[in-house]
Amino acid sequence: MKRIIIVILLVSALVMPAQAQLVVVDPGNLVQAVLIAERTLREYETLWAQYQTILRMAQKLGNMDRFRTPPIFVARHDPSRWTYAAPWLQGLNTGDNRGVLYRQVTRPLDRPGTVLGQLPAAARKAIEQAYATIEITDAVATIAGHQIALTRGYSGPMQQAVQELENDVVNARSSYHELTAILDKVAAGEVLGRRQDIATNQLLSHALEQLLARNKRMRDSEAALMNMRLGGLVYGRAAGASLVRGAADDLRTWRQP
Repeated sequence: MKRIIIVILLVSALVMPAQAQLVVVDPGNLVQAVLIAERTLREYETLWAQYQTILRMAQKLGNMDRFRTPPIFVARHDPSRWTYAAPWLQGLNTGDNRGVLYRQVTRPLDRPGTVLGQLPAAARKAIEQAYATIEITDAVATIAGHQIALTRGYSGPMQQAVQELENDVVNARSSYHELTAILDKVAAGEVLGRRQDIATNQLLSHALEQLLARNKRMRDSEAALMNMRLGGLVYGRAAGASLVRGAADDLRTWRQP
């Protein structure tokens, strides 16, 4: 083996020009370079096959305009059709943060003033709780109506953004369907979806508030009825006896005029 190596070196020295340099090759590095080149070629072939598959899928889709969907616009009230409800209907369209338009279509609620101070503690508390129910109902209705108006105003820009995203999705130009463009559209769709979720959750929260206010009113009514029943059980016999005694006394003392 040593003789063969020596012969090769001598032949190389004789064949190469006088100023040529001897090339040193590391077999281990050469093997690694060949393996890296082979892996790179396989990756390139895989990517090319995937690209060809995507092109065939795109060609099968044909014209993307058939996937367009008509826009959905939020309906608005027409206050001109309604004589007495027009103020708050307008507020449901454009907003009514302070409830000014809402109070124009609701019956005024008088302030109790100093009258409550002249009542017994139990009676005063009962009236204050009933008064609170009306105030809660007004507060919930006011903010819910204003939120609905905000959602109506928000639907226009949201619909425009969805339309622009749809135009990019169905665009026939290849530049709109490159990898980065597709990722951008996916991200834009997620952002729009989260914005819609926020608006939906706000409307659901106001609907829940309406139900809570309604439940409080029903609970107060049932509590008042139950208190009346308990009072009848506790004081009913004494009240009935007193009523009978009073009627008997009236009959005994009654004389023909």
